Order: sequence, then C-alpha cells, then structure tokens
Amino acid sequence: MGLGDWFKGIFNREEEIPEPMRSCSRCGFEFPEALMMTDGSQVFCSPCHTKRKSEDAELEFRRRQAMAMQKAKYYCYDCKFHFSRKKDFPINLCPNCGSGNFVPEDRLL
Repeated sequence: MGLGDWFKGIFNREEEIPEPMRSCSRCGFEFPEALMMTDGSQVFCSPCHTKRKSEDAELEFRRRQAMAMQKAKYYCYDCKFHFSRKKDFPINLCPNCGSGNFVPEDRLL
C-alpha cells in the first residue's frame, strides 16, 4: 500500500450516515427505523408487533368463545327455581320439577 492508496482511502471514503432510531411504543427500546412496524400512529419493534398480534388473536378467540357460550336464564313458576341454559339449547321442561310452567327471566311478570 503506497502513499497514493493511503490518500485515496482517506479522501474518497464515503461518510457513514447513521440510521435514524425510533423507540418502540410498547417496550420503549430504540431500534433502527427500518426494522420498525407501524400500526396506525404507534410504532412497534418486530418482537412487540408479534406479541401484539398474538394477544389480539387471543382476545378475539375469547370474545367468540364468550358469544358462543351465552346463556338464557329461566324461572319456573311451579317450584320457583332459577336456572340457565345455552341460548341455542332447546328446553321443554324445568330441570328441577319437570313442569313446563317456566319462562325466560326477561319475561317475568
């Protein structure tokens, strides 16, 4: 390596531009902006974005499960028994006394 190569190395060197950093909206750590993912006005790092997606999926699953498990409440006039069953479950008799004299609780007199 001669003196000419040394001058070329010094004067022709491109300056490295630091990549802008952004902080994650969830964990608060700073990451290069190219690695960040935006969701609306919030910016997430990839691990937090993955966690957020899985949490959203779990919440949606629980919401659907709760909707499927909705129950209707009933009241039997003969034995004064309160009971509940799934809304889609057909019911003809009171499970306590076996009479057909029951109504949904929202229709009580």
